[in-house]
Amino acid sequence: MENLSNLNNQLTSKDLFGAFKIQLAKDFEQSNFPSSFVEELEPNYDRIHEKILFEVQRNKTKTDSNLMRLLNRIDISEAQLNRYLNESKNENRYNVIAELIIKRVLQKVVIKQHYKNNETP
Repeated sequence: MENLSNLNNQLTSKDLFGAFKIQLAKDFEQSNFPSSFVEELEPNYDRIHEKILFEVQRNKTKTDSNLMRLLNRIDISEAQLNRYLNESKNENRYNVIAELIIKRVLQKVVIKQHYKNNETP
């Protein structure tokens, strides 16, 4: 996992973590995935990864289209997913998906906050 300490640092930022949780819940809800777990999240990458992994695996029986809807909602393309899966052949598919979800949601939050902070009045 690349830049795990950097991810942990970003997640421990109170402003970023709050925005991360809001965005994650919104993405899960709008993809017909349960989002109640988000409220209980702590700013710790490993714990967040565990919870997302659990939810994705628990709901894998619904349909693959729900998972693809979630990934599309979060803005993870099928090509990107396949590239990461090929790079991580020894890794569980759902571990890779959970990592991608965390990274992309955090990236979206950072970009939004950057533009929000740099708006000119």
